[in-house]
Amino acid sequence: MASQAAFTILSQSGTSHKEPIAAHQYAMTSDTPIASVSFDNLQDYSVALREGATLPIGTVEFIRKAMSIAGIVEPENLTYPDILLPYLRRQVKLLPAGSVIGHWFIKPTTTKAFTGFVVDTLGNPEHLNGYDRIQYQAFLSLPPETPVWVGEPVSWLSEYRYYVVDGQVRGEGRYDNAPDDMPAPDLDLVREMAALMASGPNAPAAFSLDVGVLSSGETALVECNDAWALGLYKGTMTRADYIEMLWRRWEQLIETSSLVGDRPTLQE
Repeated sequence: MASQAAFTILSQSGTSHKEPIAAHQYAMTSDTPIASVSFDNLQDYSVALREGATLPIGTVEFIRKAMSIAGIVEPENLTYPDILLPYLRRQVKLLPAGSVIGHWFIKPTTTKAFTGFVVDTLGNPEHLNGYDRIQYQAFLSLPPETPVWVGEPVSWLSEYRYYVVDGQVRGEGRYDNAPDDMPAPDLDLVREMAALMASGPNAPAAFSLDVGVLSSGETALVECNDAWALGLYKGTMTRADYIEMLWRRWEQLIETSSLVGDRPTLQE
């Protein structure tokens, strides 16, 4: 990646997330202009966002609002890309939320609507831990016709995140809490997934692959994440590579948005 990108940064204020902190550290070492902006004041930067040389960094909600202001259509969720389905090593399907019955792993089709979790819809939700109970309530609040991903529950020995830019793995790190001596994914297979994903039609320029080792010993795809809504895991990559990865994807979104060249003038 280039040592310095030609963009300015809008960093979300009022949050303790590590990504805005990384943005400020990056700005100081690269002489990149940066402004701290609250969620409510993001609209004040509508001109800069529409001009396309400003990178917003913050929560998913913050980035969503920035995309709306910039005239960028939010990309389709790519949790389980068709091109990578053979690497799941398990059955996953789409079902209406209201028809999910039994013991399943459930994940939303909308980016970050809730976190995937395992539940028995016929069981007692009181048996869920506090975190999964919150996800379950979010799932129950969906309209019955809303599609969700439903998969067979599996056991992971280890789980890693790989950051990919232009088909190349640029950072990696383990994020599970299993013992240290658990096996790592087959890196050659991870690189194969990364290259295949990047070769697909309308592929994002930057994304992550969460890959793990199943109890069977097989390397398998956990999920894929678009870089526009991608957090920085500790120890996975340098701040510069992370920020410039975000810019690579944001720049692509600006270039490929159906509204580029004909962006409406917003009513202030």
